[in-house]
Formats: sequence, C-alpha cells, structure tokens
Amino acid sequence: LAAGSVFAGDTTKKYEVVCMKCMANHMEMGDGGGHGEKHAACAMKCSTKGMDLGLMDKDGNLYLPVNQDFESARDVIKDKAGDTIELTGTVVKTKGVNYLKLADTKVK
Repeated sequence: LAAGSVFAGDTTKKYEVVCMKCMANHMEMGDGGGHGEKHAACAMKCSTKGMDLGLMDKDGNLYLPVNQDFESARDVIKDKAGDTIELTGTVVKTKGVNYLKLADTKVK
C-alpha cells in the first residue's frame, strides 16, 4: 500500500495491548519477545509508568491507537496492557506507521 493509505472503513479486530518500549527493546536484543502471556505483567507495569502503548494483531502488525482527531488514545487501553481486546476502527498507514483510528472507545 502507498504511504498515506486508508483501509476501507471500520473493522473490528482483536489486538494485544503491548508496551512499545518492551517490543523495541526485545527486538533489539534479538529475542522477538516483549509480548504474549508471559509478558503481560511487565506490560501492565510499563503502562502504570506511562509508557507508550500499542496494539498488535494476530499477524504481528503494530498499531498506534488514536482518536478521531489523531490524538493519542492511550487512555482507552492503559488498563488493558497485556490483555487481548477487541476494538473497532479504521487502519491508516502512513510512511511505515500503522494507526488505528478508533470508531469509539468501547473495549470488548
């Protein structure tokens, strides 16, 4: 897809709420970790410290959650770090960054 692509309309999918710092740190160390059931407690600890949170789909794609004005939607997911949740939104991809523009703030 080209830079600035918007995927057609809202979709509802499941995402794991991950700590972006942990994801980057573990990838740099070459272990591919920083997520999953074994990392859930660490993700919640990072969340309470105010770390950036993201969403990872089943294919390993990462998304930054934003509201309709493209402002951080971290507060919607901060209490769900390490959990798998269901959200509805539109995927917007720009220059290698994936955003999930949330349709609403209801977490399932």
